[in-house]
Amino acid sequence: MYGEHDDLDPPRPAHFGIPPDALADERPDPRPDEAKRMGLSRHTEEGAVLYFASSLDRGKPGHRMIAWILLVTFAAPALYTLLLLL
Repeated sequence: MYGEHDDLDPPRPAHFGIPPDALADERPDPRPDEAKRMGLSRHTEEGAVLYFASSLDRGKPGHRMIAWILLVTFAAPALYTLLLLL
C-alpha cells in the first residue's frame, strides 16, 4: 500500500520556506564571495538572479544570448527613466 517514497510523517513547514533537502546540494557554488557574505542564496529573489547569471558559460552561444537579454532587461528601465528625466 505504501511505496518507498511515501512519507508517513505529517508535513511540516520548511524553515523560512526553504525545503530541507535544498540545503544539502552537492553542486559547486558559483556565487561571488560578496554575495556569500551578504547572505544571498538562490532561495532569495536577488540571489536567484545572481546565481543564474553566475552559472552562465561565456563559451556557449545560447548563454551569451541569455546574458544580453538579461542586460537589456535590467538596463532598459534605468535608461527609460533617464530619458524621461531629460
